[in-house]
Order: sequence, then structure tokens, then C-alpha cells
Amino acid sequence: MALQGMVIRTIFQTASSFGAAFDILCQMSGISPEEMGDSENMVEWEKAALIWVPLLKLSNDPLIGLHVGMGVDKLLHGMIGFLIQSSKDIDQSMQMLCRYGHMTSPMVEYRYTVNDVAIIEIAQNKMWLMKYPEPARHANDFLFAAVINTCRTLSGKRIVPLRIELTYQMREISEYRKSFGCEVLFNKDANRIILSKEAIATPLLTSDQSMFQLFSSIMAEKQVLLTSRSTVESLKQVLFMQFKGRIPTIEEAAAALNMTPRHLQRRLQLEQTTFRDIAGAIRKEIAFQLMQNPAIKISEVSDILGYSDLTAFRKAFKSWTNSTPRAVRKEQM
Repeated sequence: MALQGMVIRTIFQTASSFGAAFDILCQMSGISPEEMGDSENMVEWEKAALIWVPLLKLSNDPLIGLHVGMGVDKLLHGMIGFLIQSSKDIDQSMQMLCRYGHMTSPMVEYRYTVNDVAIIEIAQNKMWLMKYPEPARHANDFLFAAVINTCRTLSGKRIVPLRIELTYQMREISEYRKSFGCEVLFNKDANRIILSKEAIATPLLTSDQSMFQLFSSIMAEKQVLLTSRSTVESLKQVLFMQFKGRIPTIEEAAAALNMTPRHLQRRLQLEQTTFRDIAGAIRKEIAFQLMQNPAIKISEVSDILGYSDLTAFRKAFKSWTNSTPRAVRKEQM
């Protein structure tokens, strides 16, 4: 679980225009310039998630994610960035973002559908939202603004969404409307950018279909290599990424891995483990992550992880640590 280092570099460099010195941001975030100097290098997700803490502190800007995103003219770097740039139009570039975007940040899932309108839905990992809600909000604002600004830069047109929908509570709505140029709705059920079909048909100034075919082939091969790792590692990522307040079932996990539940069980058996063991390990990891947020009650952690009651959670927790949730939380504080 990580974020492309060069995306963080872009964020820090853009934030410098707001008075946040690049070297100070590196120092406060614990991320070195070397970690951000290669499009193939991934920064561990928790360090990446927390970059918004020093950014907020240094800028004192409650909409720092939105403002930095509006200053970014290239959301992704490396092969995926080139693939998006070489796309025919905004429609094709959004297809590529949603197909390969998870490879630059597994903590974010992109969905893209086109019917009467085009909808880009951006979903952040549930644990990220629960553990670091404020940094998650800034990250989401950044993504939305950077997607729109990238479309505007690559097309040379002022692309204006039909509307923006956000799951977050309203904050300085006039600034959101000014940045996006459209109606912005809060407290919705998902984070969405809604564009007209005319907007997504806008050609890109950087389009190069021969380069598009080349980068598309490279990315497809890279994705195959990533999915060829062990079943255990693939399953762990699916369970972690698809955690939406509960651990996915074996049927849901198998579908995400393009397998039948029976085939998944056989693959795990060959690797000398079971779905139950892997799900238990992920449940334990999520429990420890959630308990680091003092705003989340131990009873809520129990409910989130699907235990029948608090007693069952305490029993499971003691089997992991030989201690109680309360005692471990006290040690973490």
C-alpha cells in the first residue's frame, strides 16, 4: 500500500508557491528527495497519507488540498502519466486513469462510467478515511482538483464539470465553486466528478496514438507482472483495499481476483494457508491501525471488524497479543 513518490514531489513543489519550503516539507514528513525522484518508487501509504499534516500546518490553509491540486497540471508521472498524455481525448485519458490509477496509489480506487453523462468516482480506502479523516479530505480535494486541472492543461480548454459531489461536510463552498466552476454538493454518498459527453470528447493537444499504443502495451504487461505474485499477497491487497467497514467475503475476494471461490481455496492450500487465516491477519492489522485513532472507540473497532460483540473482539485480541485492547491502546498513546 503506497503512493508514487513523484506525485508527492509534485505536491511539495506546488505547495512551495504557498510559502511551504520544499526541504522543510521533506524534513517534517520524513520523506527524502531521493524517495520522490523515481516514478517507479512507491512511498509507504501511511507516510504518504500524512503529508497533508505539515502542509496544513505550514500553510494554515483549510483548503490546502484543493489549492495545491489546482496548481498541478500533471496528476501522474512515469508510464501512466505518458499514457494519459498521449490519449486521444479526455474520455480515453479517463479510461486509462481508472484502469491503471491504482498502480500509483493502491489506497485509491477510480471508477468511470459513461451514459447520458460521464461519471468519475474516486473512492479512498476506508481505513484511511477512519484513521486520518482530515488528511484524507485534503488528499481527495487534491485528486479532484488535479484531475480537472490536468484535463484543462492537456486539452487547452477550460473543462468545467456539470457538478462535483463530495462525501465530506461543507466547507467554504464559494471557494470550491470558484475552483471547479460548477455546483459542488456535499454530504453525498460518493465522491464524483460529473462531466458532459461533449466535455469528454475534447481532444488532447498532447495526443499521439502511436505513443499511446506503446505505453498501453507496457502498462498492460506491467499489470500482468503485478498480478502474477503469490495468491496470498494478492488476496491481502484485495482484502485491505476492499475493506469498506467489513472484511470482504471469499466470494467477493475471489471475484476481485478473477477466480472462483473454489479455485482461490485451492491456490491458498498450495501456499499452505486458508482464506480464514489471511482474513484473520488482515482483521488484526486493521484493528491495530484503527486503534491508533483515539477518536474511534474500542467498541466501534469491534463493530467495524464484524465481531458479534465486544467480548468476542477482546477474546480475539488477546489471542493476538496476550493483552487487552485497552492496555495496548494505552501503550500507543
